[in-house]
Parts: sequence; C-alpha cells; structure tokens
Amino acid sequence: MIDKKDLKKLVLSNLKSDHFLIDVTVSANNQIQVYIDGKEGLPISECILYSRLIESHFDRDVEDYELSVSSGGLDLPFTVTEQFEKNLDKDVELITKDGKKYYGILKSFDEEQIIIEIEQKEILEGKKRKELVKRDFNFNRKEDIKSIKPFFSFKKKK
Repeated sequence: MIDKKDLKKLVLSNLKSDHFLIDVTVSANNQIQVYIDGKEGLPISECILYSRLIESHFDRDVEDYELSVSSGGLDLPFTVTEQFEKNLDKDVELITKDGKKYYGILKSFDEEQIIIEIEQKEILEGKKRKELVKRDFNFNRKEDIKSIKPFFSFKKKK
C-alpha cells in the first residue's frame, strides 16, 4: 500500500508558490485522491502536471494504484486556512452541527470563530413591511460548525 505520508511529502515539496495542498487520501485498495488548489484557482493543466509528478515517483508494476488529482472545487468543505483566505468576501454555505444552513459572505475567520454577513428580511422599527438587512453572525468553529464551503447561485442578483 502506498504510504499517505510519503505521498503528502512529495506533493508538498513540489507545490508551486501560489498553490496549496488541501488533502490526500489513500484507500485500502490504493485509490489515491489528491486535492490541490491555488490562490487563483487550479487549471486542469496543473492537475495533470501534479498527476505526472506522482506517477513518476511510484511504480505501478510494484504497486498498482488508481490516482486522481483535482482542485478543491465547490463541493468540498474548507479544511485548510488557504481555502478560507481565498474565499474571504465571497459567498459561502455554512452548515451548523444541528443541520441549519446559512448562506452569506465570509467576512472573517480565525482559529475560534467565523463571521458571515447574512442578508435577511426583518421588520424594522417604524416600518410595516420587512426589508432586507445585512447582519454579521458569529459562529464558533469547533462548537457550531459542521462544514463551510463555497456557494454559487445561478439566480440573478437584483
């Protein structure tokens, strides 16, 4: 079986300066998944280069494996600081441990909390109708949050 630590070390030592490693997984039957991203995204051509790099260090005749190298994409939750940095002031979906979903803009983060600006309708003092209001919501990273990931809507913003 291919050693995850060796694989991770190989990728980290060959990352370009504007790229970062998100995760490496190696299953029991040697299915390898490597997630890499970049500050400006990661084109497929870069994924191919990283895939070739990994293939050049592991001999398929000695140990058969299945390799997939891809970017973090829209479906993976944030796991490393660089993902949070890349998505500051962008739309995110946050799911709490009790299953509630929040959609808003990632305003700030640190080891303890995440702040998201959420737009919601509220009745304001002296008004009869609800109006859209933007408010910052704080979430405790360890106690409140199950996952947070990029959010993209195909609906037009007004």
